[in-house]
Formats: sequence, C-alpha cells, structure tokens
Amino acid sequence: MPSTACVRVPSYGYTYTFSGVLSVAHHFSLKVDSSSESGTGLDYVNAARNAPDRVTLKVIESDVGHAAGWSARILQAMESLKRNRVLCEVSTPNRTYASMLLTEISVSEDKASQSGWTGSFSFTQFAQNAAVSSSAVSSASAAKADDRSSSATHTGNSGPAATLSTSETKRLLSRAGILGG
Repeated sequence: MPSTACVRVPSYGYTYTFSGVLSVAHHFSLKVDSSSESGTGLDYVNAARNAPDRVTLKVIESDVGHAAGWSARILQAMESLKRNRVLCEVSTPNRTYASMLLTEISVSEDKASQSGWTGSFSFTQFAQNAAVSSSAVSSASAAKADDRSSSATHTGNSGPAATLSTSETKRLLSRAGILGG
C-alpha cells in the first residue's frame, strides 16, 4: 500500500512520510463519570466528556529507494519527536489531526524487513478539553459582561472565611485529585 499518511511538524517546517502505511486506527472515546460532583464542568455534557483523540499508524520503512541509513534516521526523528514532546499534525486519508503528541513507538526488525523496520506510532491529541473549556469560559464571560440587569444578587455573608479541619482538607484535596486517596 502506498504511503497514505504523513506526520507534519509545523514548528520544524518538516513533513515525515513513510515507505508504506499498513494500517491507520482512529480512536474516539468518551470519559463517562457517574459521580455527580466530578462529572460537572464546562467540558462535561450529560456527565461525559470527550477523551483526547488518538490515531495509530502501522508503517513499514525501508532503505530501498533511499540513501543507506534512511530508515534508521526516520526512526531517530520519531524518537526525537516523542522525547521532546513536539506537537505534530497527523494527516490520514480520512482526517487530519492537529496538536498531536507522539506517545508510543513500537518497532520490530526481522527477516522480512532486513533493510528497514515495521512498527507503529500512536499519537494522542493534546489539550483538546482545555480548548473547549477556555472557549466556553470566554463565551460565558462575554455573556456575563453584557448582562445589564439591575437586580441585586446575594453573594454570601461578608464574615470571616471558615477554616477546614485537617480531615476535611485532605478529603477536599483528594476529591480534587491533588492528594492521593
């Protein structure tokens, strides 16, 4: 199968193509949270939020038709993208993914690929939910800024703030995911 997918690195101004793409797997999932407190927020709808998109490319790379050592250099480049956490754009025949991080590399060499290798690269979308949250926050802020109502709103007592006990503080931090349970 001819190369049907590529990895673009906008910050480097470079595009990586492979000798062949054996398969492309698209992963779209939801994180469903049944607890009433943790399943709320701007990025949750019906107690679920989109998990980051993932795409996995199974590729074959060879020195055939290229200079000697080509396949090794492509592998080193992919390892560098992963190690340095460089944002990529992954283009497939079905879709183009932006803001992707290379999260997993699996490569094997055998008799069938003596002058190269076969392997898979898994990319995971970065900051998808942050983008949704920030846009929702900005639209909510804009609506509040344009609100010209003259009705008084009770915002709570003006007394001193209550202090939490140690156990209440630990429970609160644990629920927020800051302190391990």
